[in-house]
Amino acid sequence: MTSELVTPGDEHREEIVGLMRVAFNLGSAALAERAAWLPAEKMRCVLDGDRIVAAAAARDFRQWFSGRELGMSGIWGVVTLPEHRGGGLATRAVTDLLEEARAKGQPLSVLYPATQRPYRGMGYELAGTMTRHAVALDDLPRGPAGPLTVEEYDAARDLDDVRACYRASVSGHQGPIDSDEPDWWPQKILGRWFSDDVQRVVVARGASGIEGYASFTFGSDQGPLDFEYSINCRHLVATSVEGWASLLTYLRGFRGLGRTLKFTGPPAHPVALLVEEQRVRPAWSFQWMLRLLDVVAALEGRGYPPVSGEVVLAVEDALFPENRGPWRLVAEGGAVSVTPAGAGADRVRPISIGTLSSLYSGFLSATDAVALGLVDEAAAPGLARLFGGPAPWMHDFF
Repeated sequence: MTSELVTPGDEHREEIVGLMRVAFNLGSAALAERAAWLPAEKMRCVLDGDRIVAAAAARDFRQWFSGRELGMSGIWGVVTLPEHRGGGLATRAVTDLLEEARAKGQPLSVLYPATQRPYRGMGYELAGTMTRHAVALDDLPRGPAGPLTVEEYDAARDLDDVRACYRASVSGHQGPIDSDEPDWWPQKILGRWFSDDVQRVVVARGASGIEGYASFTFGSDQGPLDFEYSINCRHLVATSVEGWASLLTYLRGFRGLGRTLKFTGPPAHPVALLVEEQRVRPAWSFQWMLRLLDVVAALEGRGYPPVSGEVVLAVEDALFPENRGPWRLVAEGGAVSVTPAGAGADRVRPISIGTLSSLYSGFLSATDAVALGLVDEAAAPGLARLFGGPAPWMHDFF
């Protein structure tokens, strides 16, 4: 089969949505809106003649690791028609996007895999989770209204302060993302994705500004009445105990027809400390995969604990030869420098780019990497000092 890799144009939108409908089992609702929304200029399509048979897309993000942000290419919408699967067509589209991302200075790439095997072949590895928690509205803290005023979000007034609240809440964690793409905050986080969404955003305002916000839709929830519902938060974020108390009190006010609050966050969510009994429980979890596109930039750009030491890594990377080691990592006071390793480094056991990516996020511990035979035991203490920390997670699915 002769195939051509192209960047699609506006004339391809409906065909791409049709491909996604087959591959992702999408319903017919909102197909026209999906077609209009597609960022065609950030997609790659594989043509068989004049027909699109595979596609992939990228979004531009920044990802937090221990207090510092790095550019990240978020891969999504990877699809192949069933009769064309197994030929590496989607891999070809994704690879082109990764090459472009590395060239423009994004050292990381992340995706949510529908299947893991092909992405592992491209150097990705499991690196964190998106976890949705659930708690009955009746189990939220009882009492008078919270100490802060909770009011409806106003985009013209509040957008910058909401974004600042988000950044303050996630900057010390591993994995949360942010984006300056024009639709990310106004539509994907704080607005309606499609016209049939019922969407609401409120903010908890204190003397110093916005100390919390909730962006949520309403979903069906099983109960004796057909119109009982859950509150499904895209973001439920606060930077103070007053912010949390005010938002939880406000959301508890939906009880009655409202039954359940669902929200994303760390695998062990701190909101559980504000609920009387063990009622905050994970309802759904999905793991994301990370790939280092530029080893030197990724290692030098990440935040670290204030440790010092030295580790030599002989990186194996089939896609980007520039990433291959051995590299000498020297940590001093929380900063890391990476230089080519010198004499004796040829005796260091190689580490795959996927294993390094999983260690980098903190998903894979150095101890477990040794137990799985992925790294030398001698390297484990240094790797543990560098990459230890809270479990990596994201609020957002893309």
